[in-house]
Amino acid sequence: MKKIIFLLIFLSVQIFSQTYLNVLYNNAAASNSSDITTITKITFTATNINFLMADASTPTKVLSTISKIAFGNVNGLNPLPVELVSFTSRVNGSKVILRWSTATEVSNYGFDIESKVSGSNGIWKKIGFMKGNGNSNSPKEYSYIDSPTQSTKISYRLKQIDADGKYEYSSIIEVELGIPAKYSLKQNYPNPFNPSTKIAYNLPANGLVTLKVFDILGREVASLVNENQKAGSYEVTFDGGRLASGVYVCKVNSANFSSSIKMIMMK
Repeated sequence: MKKIIFLLIFLSVQIFSQTYLNVLYNNAAASNSSDITTITKITFTATNINFLMADASTPTKVLSTISKIAFGNVNGLNPLPVELVSFTSRVNGSKVILRWSTATEVSNYGFDIESKVSGSNGIWKKIGFMKGNGNSNSPKEYSYIDSPTQSTKISYRLKQIDADGKYEYSSIIEVELGIPAKYSLKQNYPNPFNPSTKIAYNLPANGLVTLKVFDILGREVASLVNENQKAGSYEVTFDGGRLASGVYVCKVNSANFSSSIKMIMMK
């Protein structure tokens, strides 16, 4: 019933400014379009939508199979495009984490991930590929990790490719990789947290790094990092789901540097 009411409202708003009515089915297949001037009446039953045409024909569509009914100025409903709703980057040490999401996908073969290094004469290079979800009317999430070999400014873009070979580029995002000037341990975020939080730190030089969490009595409850790392900016996630609420201390050690922060977990 809600679907029928919505359609009636949508019909009353749109029909006077548009020329064609198009139907998209749940399997992403589009039906033939109908010139609105040839439709004399639209009726509903509990399961169907019925069209009475000027030529007296009465085509019927089953409501449960319909994904979308749209009005437009084009004869024929093009399938929903690949709608990219976000494309972001995050630097973690010497790696760049790219994330993007789509709201809808139709015939999406996949995404080429391309990068361009500052000073490379504007040459884009393909560095990876992520397979798409074909046809989808629900949000989809993607991620890709790049490991640049130099500290510089890098641009990234996505080349979305349809099953028929057609393609479209995303907007461009830029990432600047550089070596931090000094050691630092940043306050965790969020704080207070429940049950997980992110901890970021900077390393101006290569070396052995330990990052540990202690309870208020000084007992170690988690070892998050214990390895040699290259100079750069890092971020790790601490999950305190198995621990009780309270104050915890996070401590980082590397070379002659040592620093700690207090974190509050509230369940």
